[in-house]
Amino acid sequence: MSTARPLRLKTEEVARPDKTIADVLPVARLWVDNSLSHLDGTYDYLVPQRLDSAIRVGVRVGVNFAGREVEGLVLERLEATSVAGLKMISTVLSPVVVAPPQLISLIKVSSQKWLAHPYDIVRSAIPPRVASVDKSAPDVQITSAAKSRTSQEISYIHIQPSENAMAKIAEFAQAKLKLGSVLLIVPEERELIRLKDLLGDSATVLSASLSRSDRYRNYLTAIGGRNRLIIGTRSAIFAAPCDLRTLIVFREISESLYEPRVPGWNVRDLSLIRSANEGLDLYFAGYSPSSEIGKLIDEKKIKFVAKRNRLKVTNQPSANGELLPGRIFTPIRSALKSGPVLFLVPRKGYASSLMCKKCRNIAICEWGGKLSKSGANQSANCVHCGVKSNLHKCKWCGADSMVLLGRGAERHAEEIGRAFPGYPVLYSNAQKPIESQDGQSALVISTTGMVPRVVNGYSAVILLEGDSFFSFADLRAQERARESFFEAASHISAKGEIVTVIDSAHPITAALTQWSPATMASRELSERKEVALPPYTRAVLLEMESKDATGIIAGIRKAVLDQRLPSSVSALGPSQSSGDLSRILLTCDISQSDAFLNFLHEFIRHRAVTKKSKIFLRVDPYSLSS
Repeated sequence: MSTARPLRLKTEEVARPDKTIADVLPVARLWVDNSLSHLDGTYDYLVPQRLDSAIRVGVRVGVNFAGREVEGLVLERLEATSVAGLKMISTVLSPVVVAPPQLISLIKVSSQKWLAHPYDIVRSAIPPRVASVDKSAPDVQITSAAKSRTSQEISYIHIQPSENAMAKIAEFAQAKLKLGSVLLIVPEERELIRLKDLLGDSATVLSASLSRSDRYRNYLTAIGGRNRLIIGTRSAIFAAPCDLRTLIVFREISESLYEPRVPGWNVRDLSLIRSANEGLDLYFAGYSPSSEIGKLIDEKKIKFVAKRNRLKVTNQPSANGELLPGRIFTPIRSALKSGPVLFLVPRKGYASSLMCKKCRNIAICEWGGKLSKSGANQSANCVHCGVKSNLHKCKWCGADSMVLLGRGAERHAEEIGRAFPGYPVLYSNAQKPIESQDGQSALVISTTGMVPRVVNGYSAVILLEGDSFFSFADLRAQERARESFFEAASHISAKGEIVTVIDSAHPITAALTQWSPATMASRELSERKEVALPPYTRAVLLEMESKDATGIIAGIRKAVLDQRLPSSVSALGPSQSSGDLSRILLTCDISQSDAFLNFLHEFIRHRAVTKKSKIFLRVDPYSLSS
């Protein structure tokens, strides 16, 4: 028979409140992660004597805010404050400095530009803490923020034909290391992998694909060292080593360099802010500049670095919608004798929609979504709900003859393979990318940005369905298509031929021949200026509940009439967004944008204070239609 064990009393330890404050600089000013958009200012807390040595600028601490423990970031230590009844800092979450003064300054400016709570930027800039990494982390030396130099260089480096872009920027970055640390940003993970392979262990990598521990460790290494070569994707733009001298951004035009979450900052604007405030040499590199950079090039604020080139470019317009115009077969056959031929196509998949041959109606599923096909032997499926449909007859007229519309890359590969039998057909897309090709004769079909590299280049580059590239409805369609064409054409061999399948009057053919996007970009900029669109205006997208949209847009228009908003403010909408949400687009002349943004900031704060429904706001979004 078992005996009863004696009872053990448990003791509960209650933290005694700190009563002694630091003798020197007893007040710490913080940003607090309170998750409330209208409480986005700084807050003062007392520094306990026992934590005095650990509480430094850039350290994360725990504080009591409105009855709950939250994280705070120390911005500065003060002698005194005019506010009475200050609370004590509860704890130091980590003694490691994670925000050097340069970064604090950048977050402050960024939160003002994108109308964001500072901690929305902090979460993008500083990786989450890992306690085990903190134990072995190097001590970050606090230095004053770099002062702006009057002679810093800002240039756009135009990638040339047959040039290995990754190898060029890697070599360029290594050469700049003699001046100080270098930060190199690329938009895609696959480009980062190529850079890492070229640079080896000499580079510190910052990427969301790293494990939590590795990302935090690399971040501390990046901001704590000297003469570092730091490479990374979007969020790496916030890395701030004390001796940073050079900033390089590859393909600043890419949508991947725009933060998809609110507040929606982008790398291009942040790099320009850092260059101006920290005196950094700034280099953009790419195949074709964005409209924002094109405007600065036209204004001589950015130097355009390029070489004179003249390529062999021919135009073969498609008269009747055929995939391959009749006269294009001869140059393709000639090119296949000496090497691979690249075909750039606008869409992935097999067919974007199906249409009844008899009544000409587009096939839809029972929920109203358009049907598409992802492969020749695949069933049609709805583009919205994804439900597969064994479509045999038209639901409108009962006919059993369906026509495929909108060729996708897989259908291109199928038809091109039949047109040139005897050659292997390779298909590279984002889901199944092909990194390189051996240079043997082959038909290579690729979607935008997924072109396999060939050591000596392609014998011919065929840019199919050119009108489809330039026909998308959003504001960025023209510059995105232009970059796609230049990027694909850059893979041509020294004696290769480029063929554009597009309307003969389109200027892209002449631009490729001269290897200069300037003429097209200038014309597009002049058109945007005439109709007051970015980059000549500041654009803000507001998304709110549909029931509030009409009242909000009426209030904004009244504020313009009452001169509480600048006269150049234009309000478009409301338009249906998704579900029960509506969207309003606001634009304002750049010269009046500060007053415009200040008004919106106060408007959002007032709605939050009065507990009205939340408005999601995005300043200078990638696209005005999303």
